[in-house]
Amino acid sequence: MKKYLLMGLLLISLNVSAVYINHKGLGEVLILPYYTVNNGLNTLVTVTNSTSYGKAIKVNIREGLHGYSALSYNIYLDAYDVWTFALVPTASSIEGYQGQLSAMQISNDTSCAPGLRKSGQEFLPNEIIDGSNDLERTREGFIEVIEMATFFNGSNVFGVAEHGVTGVPQDCDSLASFWQENGMWHEETGGNVQSELLTTTGGLMADAQIIDVAQGINYSVPSLAFDGFHAENTIAHVNPEDSSLSLDSANPMADIMAHGQSYKLATATGIDAVTAVLMADKLVASYALDTVVAGINESIFTQPTRRFYVNSNDTNATRPFNSNTQDNDLICQNTAYGGIEIKQFIFDRASQEKDFNSCNFGAPCPVLFTPAICGSVFVQGYDLGTSITDSPDRPLITNSKNSTITKTPAAIHATENGFVVTSFPTARTLPATETNTGSTVNIHGIPVTGISLQRFTNAGAGEGLLAQYGGSEIIKSSVTVTEDN
Repeated sequence: MKKYLLMGLLLISLNVSAVYINHKGLGEVLILPYYTVNNGLNTLVTVTNSTSYGKAIKVNIREGLHGYSALSYNIYLDAYDVWTFALVPTASSIEGYQGQLSAMQISNDTSCAPGLRKSGQEFLPNEIIDGSNDLERTREGFIEVIEMATFFNGSNVFGVAEHGVTGVPQDCDSLASFWQENGMWHEETGGNVQSELLTTTGGLMADAQIIDVAQGINYSVPSLAFDGFHAENTIAHVNPEDSSLSLDSANPMADIMAHGQSYKLATATGIDAVTAVLMADKLVASYALDTVVAGINESIFTQPTRRFYVNSNDTNATRPFNSNTQDNDLICQNTAYGGIEIKQFIFDRASQEKDFNSCNFGAPCPVLFTPAICGSVFVQGYDLGTSITDSPDRPLITNSKNSTITKTPAAIHATENGFVVTSFPTARTLPATETNTGSTVNIHGIPVTGISLQRFTNAGAGEGLLAQYGGSEIIKSSVTVTEDN
């Protein structure tokens, strides 16, 4: 029996696509790990179809506390087409939420996005079902871009979405009518959402820019590109307002690399496959707080699949998260969604080390408040350990509410720059089956990605010279895989 099982797994591994992160940047599914409109910031997003086929694409903008949808819509891009939009701060005009700090999307792009108010689409509270009912929570989060299908020359979809020689789609109103009563995609009146569409092929790319207009600074946000996401011959086309098409729609197979070895894994569910390729048991983030250039640094930790394992007020989260995410010892007192305990070591550039963690306001963590990453998107700001002034209440760049401030090594001879190593002592492993051997393996860590933001000011610049500088970099990570004996 075992021989036949191994043969079956081998056939699966040879013939079934598997989710993997394409480090060359193109994929079927993309994650932009951070957007924000806090602190007067704007986020500009570009989604590009690099292929010769038209594409139907789902965009999900998800708030940062628990990843609930703040806005979901479809775009239909012609071959080699680009979709652009901006996220900007606003005060909500939605009944029951009037005046609350919120965000909206605006776009002057002509590509077809049925039902979307391009001139100004406010973020919506409809799918935020628990936790804070303040729309300020939608002002930062992450973005999913998911290919649903392709369309071909000669199809009705192509006929209305293609740009032709004018550079403008032929008839976006007709495309919107496909979703209306008696339209070809309106299933309640006999339509079929797969009509005149072909299977997914990949080739999408995306990036974002966080713009600080007041400071004259741009922070780049690269995307994570997932290929092999969909099972073979998939058409995943859904209604523009349907945000349920998400990362759990993946094929339950994953390709990962760990300690120089490749693993092709069969997972219990599609979301486990995406989680597997995001897993990390060690993160390394740089900081530079040089006083001569008024250095500011913040690390942003994003867990795009966390909501599938952790519920509001859940004391029984599933693997890979520790079972009690609402542990009262954690610092996550400002969110209903708990957190994951972290262990951090901070090293300056001269090997000075600090394993002491600080909490908000730069104060030492009390015994009752264990350092943690809280919610789905969490920001960690840094403050010099030798600073004689009070630490800020919130990180200075993003002004994130879901955040903490951490002190760097305080030794007199410590440098003002270095790096932070983060691990997850209470995380549980994610199990999977190695299809080449049939053995069970365990992936260590949590599903996390992120970026670091840096800001510098040259106070000695000449008169009339712009003296503000900003940058970003991906947080580095590693993962450990062990095999059951």
